[in-house]
Amino acid sequence: MKSGAREATWFDKLPYFGGLALLVYMPFHVFLSQSLSTVTGGLNAWKIAKDALTFIITLFVICLVWKRHAATRTFNWLVGFGLAYAALHALLWALHPHIYRTSALVGLDFNLRVVAYAVIGYGAALLYPKFNLTFVLKLVVWVSAVVALLGVVQYFLPPDTLKHFGYSTARGVRPGFFIDNNPKYPRIFATLRDPNSYGAYLILPMTILLDELLRTREQRRRTMCAVLFVLEGIAMLLTFSRSAWIAAFVAFALTIWWRFRVPVAQFAKRWWPALAVAFVLLSVGIFASRHDSFVKSYIIHSTGKPQGAYDSDGFHWYYVKHGIEGIWHNPLGHGPGTAGLASIQNPHGGLLTENYYVQIGYEVGVEGLALFIAINVLLYMKIQKRHDRISFVLLATFWAYVVTNMLLHMWSNEPVALEWWFVAGVACVWQERVKT
Repeated sequence: MKSGAREATWFDKLPYFGGLALLVYMPFHVFLSQSLSTVTGGLNAWKIAKDALTFIITLFVICLVWKRHAATRTFNWLVGFGLAYAALHALLWALHPHIYRTSALVGLDFNLRVVAYAVIGYGAALLYPKFNLTFVLKLVVWVSAVVALLGVVQYFLPPDTLKHFGYSTARGVRPGFFIDNNPKYPRIFATLRDPNSYGAYLILPMTILLDELLRTREQRRRTMCAVLFVLEGIAMLLTFSRSAWIAAFVAFALTIWWRFRVPVAQFAKRWWPALAVAFVLLSVGIFASRHDSFVKSYIIHSTGKPQGAYDSDGFHWYYVKHGIEGIWHNPLGHGPGTAGLASIQNPHGGLLTENYYVQIGYEVGVEGLALFIAINVLLYMKIQKRHDRISFVLLATFWAYVVTNMLLHMWSNEPVALEWWFVAGVACVWQERVKT
C-alpha cells in the first residue's frame, strides 16, 4: 500500500515534531548553552543533551518505523549503511585503543549524527504521511531570518559583547572573530559557533528564497522573499566567509540553471564570445587588484599582520596535504577523533584536515569514506526522482555543501548538518511504496 494510506497516531507524530523542534533550537544552541550554563552550571551537560536526544530520537524512529511496517527499501538501505558506518567507527576505536577517549567520543558524535538527522527526517515523514514539507521549508527560512537579523545587529555591537553571555575561549567558544585575527576587521557569526558555519547555514534558506522569487507571481510574496533574501545576503557578506560565498554562488547558479535551462543555454550559445571576453577581463581585473587593500583584507584575508609560516590559505593546504598523506600511509583509518574538529580535544594536538572528506578518510579509512559517499549518493538519487522545485533546491545546495566541505569541516556543525540532512530525509518520502 502507499505510505499515505495509514492514519498516524499522536505517537507516530512525535519524531516529526521532535525534528521540527531541533530545527528551531539548534541554531541557538551555542548561545543558549553558553549563557544559561553561567546560571545553571553544567556546560558539558548542555552540550551533550542535544546529541543524546538526537540519538534517542533516531533509535525511536527506526524501531517505530519497523514496528509499523512503514519502512521502504531506501529507508532500510539508509539505516543499514548508517549502522555499518557506526560499527566501523567502533571497530577502528577498538583496534586503536590508545586514541584519546574524549576525542574519540566527540568524533563518533560528530560523524554519526549527520546520518542520524537524515534517518529522523525520513522516518518521521514515513510515520506521519500527512507531513507538510512546505511548512518545514518555511520554518527553515523564518528561523534563519531571525538568525540573520541577529547577525547584522551583531556587526554594530562592541566585539566583546558575547563575553557577557558566557562566551570565552576557556569555555570552548570564542566571543569574537576577525579577519586574519585583526580587530579592525570583525566577522559576524550571530548565535552559531563561527562565521564560516554561519555563512554555510544561510545557504539553504537563501536558495529556497531565490527559488521562490524565480517562481512566484504574487507581488506580496515576491516582496517578502526579496526582503528576506537581501537580509540574509547582507548577513552572509558580513561573515566574510569565502567558502560560504563560493558555495552560495554554486547553489544559486544551479538553481537558475535548472529553472531556466533552455533560455540560459540559448543565451550562452548566442553570446558566448562576449561572455568569454567578460570572463577574461574579470580575471585580469581580479589579478591586477590582488594588492589592493580591500581585496587583500576581505578576499585574500591578509591584513598585513604576521601569521607565522603560513597565511590562511597556506595553512589550509598544509592541513589537507598532511591529511592525504595520513590516508596514503594508513588507508584503513586511524580511528574516530584523530582528525577534524574532534581531534583538537586532544591535549597532545590534533589534525585539522580543513576538508571533511579527507577527515573521514583519515579517521575511518577509505572504506569509511566509501560508506559515507554511498549514503550521500543514496539520498541524492532518491531526491532526484522527485523532479520538483524541492528537489532542485536540495540538489543545488547539496553541491554547494560539497564545496564547503572540501574547504572546511562543515558537516561537523550541528545547525548546518541538521538543516540539510533532516530536510533531505523528509524529502525522500515521495510517492513511495511501503515494504510490507
